[in-house]
Amino acid sequence: MKYISFIDQLGIDIHQLKHIDAQGIIKLQKQLKAKAMLGDASNLGDLAGLIEKLKDASTRDCHVFVENHVWLKQLLSGNFNDIQQNEISVNEALISDEENLKYFLAPFLREHIKLFLSETLNKGKYVLILKVLTHHNQLFSEEINQLVINFFKARLNYAAVYLREKRLKDKEYPIAYIKNKVFINCLNEYPDCFNLEIQELNSEVIEVYNSKRRNVSNPEFVFAAKAMVAFAILDTSSVFLEQTLKSNADIAREYTYPSRRSQRTGSGFGGWSIFVIIMIVLRIIFWASQSSSSSNYDYINTGDFNIGTNDRFQRQIDSIERVYNIENGVDIEETVIESIERTYDDRYKLENHLKFIYTLKLKVNRNKIDDNGDLTLYPFSNPYPMTFNEIYNEVDSQDNTLVKINNKSSKDLIVFRLTNGVDESIYIPKDEILSLDITNNDSLVFYTGLTFLSSKFSHFKTDDDLSEMYQITNVDTSVEKEITIYPFKETIRKVESSSSDKILTSRTREEQLDTKNVELIELNIDRLYTNYYNKKYRN
Repeated sequence: MKYISFIDQLGIDIHQLKHIDAQGIIKLQKQLKAKAMLGDASNLGDLAGLIEKLKDASTRDCHVFVENHVWLKQLLSGNFNDIQQNEISVNEALISDEENLKYFLAPFLREHIKLFLSETLNKGKYVLILKVLTHHNQLFSEEINQLVINFFKARLNYAAVYLREKRLKDKEYPIAYIKNKVFINCLNEYPDCFNLEIQELNSEVIEVYNSKRRNVSNPEFVFAAKAMVAFAILDTSSVFLEQTLKSNADIAREYTYPSRRSQRTGSGFGGWSIFVIIMIVLRIIFWASQSSSSSNYDYINTGDFNIGTNDRFQRQIDSIERVYNIENGVDIEETVIESIERTYDDRYKLENHLKFIYTLKLKVNRNKIDDNGDLTLYPFSNPYPMTFNEIYNEVDSQDNTLVKINNKSSKDLIVFRLTNGVDESIYIPKDEILSLDITNNDSLVFYTGLTFLSSKFSHFKTDDDLSEMYQITNVDTSVEKEITIYPFKETIRKVESSSSDKILTSRTREEQLDTKNVELIELNIDRLYTNYYNKKYRN
């Protein structure tokens, strides 16, 4: 229902309205009858009902409050275009009973608030929305607040779908609000109500950012960068999400300025070619003593938070996580830098090493070297003795219960085996074959390179590559089985720039594997890691 103003309709002033008595009400009823006789009876019934309610003092106070706030009267009447944002304020001295006022306003707001938000948002009047929402604690009932929250959730979800369907290349104005900090401040009027929606939307924004990063002048890239910067001001009690958004914004901020957008890169195996968005840096000290496996973990969010859309993939993830027993693993708080001294045997307690594998992948992608000197690896030894157990292995074995790993990568090879309870690793020199204890549902990751370095996070110094994760299936213990690792293949794709006549070059490196009597199911490390953190920190 629309708000009907006695002042506008019946010509009385605020003072008369505030002090109206029984005689005054009778006088208003007579005026109403006169209007009806003149044919102006479109809202006769509504006016008659409102006049009758003026007998209640609290109702009169509510009418007086609305009449003293022109912007609110315009909102309740549906006259959104007339609202002036510099007039939006609340005189708290006029509120005699806040709960009663909310109850009085609710029917009018129920009809108009979503329409107001929609029209105003589409016009980009974010400051106007923010100024109205600033007073929601004083004016909105719980029902109205929920309507507002649901409206914004729907808009955030719409933006995520819009990006996922790659419609941004056509036009950006339908979701332009997500890159506006004032809009994010509108969300901040309801802290922690949009964590999930922002997290999922952030995933889609990062997808755009990474896919368009080769041309920093690309409008889609700039849009994504601005959105990431805006997300950083989200008010949330989730430290993990807060640090994720702020970390992403720190990287994207420089690309929101025109002076930076004029720069362009067209090719190369450098920072842009495999650039990823840093989500958060969690330093986890696993051991007190110095070792090749001590690490500073950089946790980065580049994955897809909407894994559930692919049932087959989700089933594989669930099976991996059941094998890992993730929920029973080490409980790492979102912001804790663990300082508890750990012993050698603690590696048995680290059921899940997704964080380790993911961090290693980032180091490979960034081509980042922590050079503290070379480390001699002995053939068929464990390169990370303080992080992983050694995979049971045999040289020149004829045991069909084992799986032969044939290193034809032309580089040294480290195999990670992620299994139930205790994860393992082994070093296999180039051109060597080693038989390993691998069973159904184990997962393998292959890491190749030259010159192994000892550092806080030991790694290969040159020519390093890391495969995706592979789940082992259909292992037949009665026949000989073999997995051969060949040199990684560099794939070069050339595409025309969307904003110029230049040809952009995309380079990716992919593992080349061959199997005999064993099946491998590829699992994306980024998505596994993202799914793991979603489940661990979403609630």
